[in-house]
Amino acid sequence: MTTRPYSQRGRALAVVIGSLLALALGLVLRPTAHSLQEEEHGDTELAASVRELTGGRPSAVAVGVVRDGQIRTASIGAPLHGTYEIGSITKGITGMLYVDAVERGEVEPDTTLGEVFGLGDAAAADVTLEQLSQHASGLPRLAGGLGMMARAAVASVLARDPYSLSTEDNIARLNTVGADGAAPLYSNYGFAVLGHALAAQAGTRYDVLVAERVSGPLGLDSFTIPTSAADLAEHAVQGRDASGRRQQAWTGLGDAPAGAIRADIGDMTELARALLTGTAPGSAALEPAAEFDEHQIGAGWFTSEQEGLTYTWHDGGTGGFRTWLGMDRASGTAVVVLAATSEPMGEVGLQLLTEQVP
Repeated sequence: MTTRPYSQRGRALAVVIGSLLALALGLVLRPTAHSLQEEEHGDTELAASVRELTGGRPSAVAVGVVRDGQIRTASIGAPLHGTYEIGSITKGITGMLYVDAVERGEVEPDTTLGEVFGLGDAAAADVTLEQLSQHASGLPRLAGGLGMMARAAVASVLARDPYSLSTEDNIARLNTVGADGAAPLYSNYGFAVLGHALAAQAGTRYDVLVAERVSGPLGLDSFTIPTSAADLAEHAVQGRDASGRRQQAWTGLGDAPAGAIRADIGDMTELARALLTGTAPGSAALEPAAEFDEHQIGAGWFTSEQEGLTYTWHDGGTGGFRTWLGMDRASGTAVVVLAATSEPMGEVGLQLLTEQVP
């Protein structure tokens, strides 16, 4: 049995109401702005460039650059081994796991959610793993509909983690959600169930799959998926919004494949280098396979053009972090930006990717 999907008008109304509520209360609760700290580590020239590009606004920021096979990293406001929530860059890693699973013969591009989870005649039963990997499944952006949108708005005001569904809850919702695949739709929920489907086919959990197939083989020791605040190590960077307000860490396995990995700048830059050289598991996830709005998309990764530059990228955003990983694959150059702020870092990353940093 399926339920009727929420209308676009209903979703838009909920978003507007929630945004106005968050804005109004956020202005009341807003503290004094929190500036970038003086503490610096790593490459001093790179740190100076980053400080200039960010205007000294984030409470902490770390940057890695790969050029000519060499890595440079710098951190301001936190140690180089400080871990950040990388947000939706996690989707790129889930896309790599999907490609790797296809290469292993564990799944096929046309493997459906119905085959993996036994969904009967549910609308989501015919959704394929390839559709999920390209945001072409028609599954909603979030699994909880209007209720989830309202919780997200309240969580934003209170600086709390809005994601509370367990893995089992997210899978169970596949029996009731709509799946209108008429047009590409960026879906956090779609990538959450993609990751859990891959884990199910491998007979394990998503966090174990990441460790066994990506972070373990590449030696990315800082990669973690905390399930609660108790799992945060002492080197976990404190997330903050643009005004400097402390944000609760986003934890849990339910939505982990869409955005829950934490990592430090050294490991994220090593990942970028491995993707450039094709030595990372599932590196073919970078290859464009379909159109998505004004971009092309592979398995989770976007490819775009700007002023003659073709680059492959993904960004990420949680309550207290903004991140960006971009690669000019033709020149073998990559940039990673991890920041404890709610201000987007894409423009900073693109400038570092296109300009020769001293």
